[in-house]
Amino acid sequence: MKLKLLFLLIFLIVPTIVSAQKKDLIGYRHKGVIYGATLPNGAKDLGGGLLSNENYGVSRFSKGKKFMLWLEKITERDARGVPSWEVRDVLSFGKLKKNQEFLFSYSSSCLQNGKEKLDLIVQAEFLSKAKTYKIIQAWRANVKREKFEKILTKGIKCAYVES
Repeated sequence: MKLKLLFLLIFLIVPTIVSAQKKDLIGYRHKGVIYGATLPNGAKDLGGGLLSNENYGVSRFSKGKKFMLWLEKITERDARGVPSWEVRDVLSFGKLKKNQEFLFSYSSSCLQNGKEKLDLIVQAEFLSKAKTYKIIQAWRANVKREKFEKILTKGIKCAYVES
């Protein structure tokens, strides 16, 4: 009985903590930084890319053991053209497996139903022997609603491109 109660409490508390952390980041503003830099809030920049509406981007950040994708909007640019960003939505994850990554934006090799979609974000597992990706999850960055929207993975293919 105690074990069932513990699971129930965890089931109720964990989503509340994740939701509170997400709400803390929505509206967070920061100046554009270089890859690997740490923001004043302690989040480390892991790179990102612009979406089809180039006033928006998706950036990868880590903070502690948490990995995040931020949907961000450019709010202004300074005299040198460096953008200031505002976080509009957040996806949070634990640490990815060694062979997993996120593919999105102009640098992505992913197609949806054979067409390039710059607002597509894909979590994929690289299968090294086959030199291909297995699609795990996918989202669309809806800039009109300023939200990540989970989508079906059917019809999404990501090609491996050697660098």
